[in-house]
Amino acid sequence: MPQVKIGDISLYYEVQGKGAPLLLIAGLGSDVASWALVTKKLASKFEVIIFDNRGCGRSELGKKECTVSQMADDALKLLGNLKISKAHILGHSMGGFIAQEIAIRHPERVDRLILESTSAVSSERNNMLFKKLYVQLVKEGHSEAWFKRWTEWLFAPETLANSSFINAFIKNSLTYCHLQSADGFKAQIKAIASFDLQDEISGIKAKTLVVEGTYDMLITPEEAQVLARDIPYSSFCLLDGVGHCIHFEDPRLFVNTVLDFLNAV
Repeated sequence: MPQVKIGDISLYYEVQGKGAPLLLIAGLGSDVASWALVTKKLASKFEVIIFDNRGCGRSELGKKECTVSQMADDALKLLGNLKISKAHILGHSMGGFIAQEIAIRHPERVDRLILESTSAVSSERNNMLFKKLYVQLVKEGHSEAWFKRWTEWLFAPETLANSSFINAFIKNSLTYCHLQSADGFKAQIKAIASFDLQDEISGIKAKTLVVEGTYDMLITPEEAQVLARDIPYSSFCLLDGVGHCIHFEDPRLFVNTVLDFLNAV
């Protein structure tokens, strides 16, 4: 399996397809598997690079304090290792935090930018929620109840009412062989808690799409709209009937939205 040495850690990654490079950056607690429903379709048009953020999946956490800036550096070093000087960047949730950091600090490395279900700052409510989820994780481990609590924040009401979908999601999560450790989760939520680019996102120069679900409970449509408003060359796309994990809940809708943006003149 592809591993690359990035600073103090070994980072896991995969590359699929040919074409202009498209880097996908996952959210809190998520690794390459989170993109499974969209990777093949995107890879039919682009060279898709997916990877596990430090402290998740098959990537090491390292001994240094984990920050969003550090995870952005990890992503850029991975691209450098792959001899990719510039790429489209797509970030989901925490991955959107990382993508913003890249676009602000290293605009020359970003072609087009897609920010899915994300904002320019992590809300205090979310920071408190993640801390409670961490306490539950330490107490119970990766229990059925822990994953069930997550579903309440990730999906739209109609999806939550689909018991076969939710049961399959929980079952697959419980049996996944690369579950994030409690230490990795703690490190990532600490990085999220200190993230705030509200005063800097006007410096993003890339053509940007902010895509959001009408039923997103973690990053509300209002928060995503503020993000789009404050990025100069951005458009806002509100997708009906989906929650926080658009690419998982409705992969076809998500892929079509992304391709329309990336292929537009």
